[in-house]
This record gives sequence, C-alpha cells and structure tokens, in this order.
Amino acid sequence: MSPSFALQVLIHERLSAAPAVTALVPARDITDRHGRPARFPSITFGEGREYPLGGVKRDSARVSFDLHVWTDTPGTRDAKLIVDAARRALRDAPWEADGHAVLDLRFEGARYLPDPGATDITHGVLTLDAFMIELEDA
Repeated sequence: MSPSFALQVLIHERLSAAPAVTALVPARDITDRHGRPARFPSITFGEGREYPLGGVKRDSARVSFDLHVWTDTPGTRDAKLIVDAARRALRDAPWEADGHAVLDLRFEGARYLPDPGATDITHGVLTLDAFMIELEDA
C-alpha cells in the first residue's frame, strides 16, 4: 500500500474513533470525496502529496495532506472547533499505518475561507505533514 493511502486510512480511523471529533462531525461524514459535501458539518480528504526521502532511507516518504472542514454556520467558529478537535486526535505518535511507521505527524497549519458560492458555508483547510518509513516485514 502506498504511504499516502496508508496514512489516509489511519487518519480516517483516528478521526472516526475520536469522541471529540465525532461530537462535532458524524463519523459517516468523514469521507474521501471532492467538492462541497452534501451534508454539513463534514471533513473530506483533499489534496495529497508524496515525496521520496531517499537520503534518509530508500523506502521512506514525506506525505502531506489537506483535510477540508465544511460547516454551514455563519462565521469560522465551528470550523475552528472541528480543526482543533482533529488536530488533537492526530497528535499522538508514534504509530503504524499498514506497513509503514509514521515517524512524525505535524500540524502544518490551517486556514478558514468563506465559500464563494454561499455566504453561510465556511471551508477550513487543515494541512498535515508526515514522515514515514516502510517496515521491513510489510
């Protein structure tokens, strides 16, 4: 399994199992889809990037993810609460992601934007960055 997909699966599992996250976003609304979701609030997997770290170890990678947070309430308050809950749910390390050791998972930042098509929808973007090594026995 690619490091990017392995990390995505692990992040989905962590967010869906975190009571602080699911109190704000139902687990069924944490999905891998593009564009504005059908239900609010929700978290969707967005852009991902995967880079080799050949200087560290041949089977290592840096993986970056954007998680998109969507709310249908005015202002940024709810989106910020969801981003904070997700960030906290993902900060425990080290962990394994289907044949890969996640050496470091960092919160790189968040931004909050009004949706240009609807004044009552807020779109937050949470950026995560991970360093991963493929395990020998995988």
